[in-house]
Amino acid sequence: MSEVSAIEQLIAIEEIKALKARYFRLMDTKDFAGLRAVFADDATFDASCSLSLQPAEDAANWIHSGGDAIVAFVRAAVETLRTVHHGHCHEITVTSPTQAHGVIAMEDQIWDLAGTVKTLHGMGHYHETYVKVDGVWRIHTSRISRLHVIVG
Repeated sequence: MSEVSAIEQLIAIEEIKALKARYFRLMDTKDFAGLRAVFADDATFDASCSLSLQPAEDAANWIHSGGDAIVAFVRAAVETLRTVHHGHCHEITVTSPTQAHGVIAMEDQIWDLAGTVKTLHGMGHYHETYVKVDGVWRIHTSRISRLHVIVG
């Protein structure tokens, strides 16, 4: 593992915070082509706790591998809904010039497309790893955990 200077760590942390901000914005604005660029080609996304505090009974159906598959899953989940996602309190550790991991507190609210019927309000965390590919940070693994969720 290469040594990472304090300045390099701070720059990486800010770049990763911006990456996660793009993830939320691109999902909420339904920019799925842009969202694809957020994920590494070999990324894994575990959304098995998207709707409850415990993994879904069919948890395997909520875990997706590969950037294209992840974006297809997210698109199918949110394209016909109005979503608002907020991420805050980033805890990011840079472990090498090309690897990092972190936990990001989150809150999401989801309504029908007209914005009149709320279908979900949740709070929890994203547990993630990041990889720097061709000079750009990308999400490599992402897992949602919930502290509280109201469905319907």
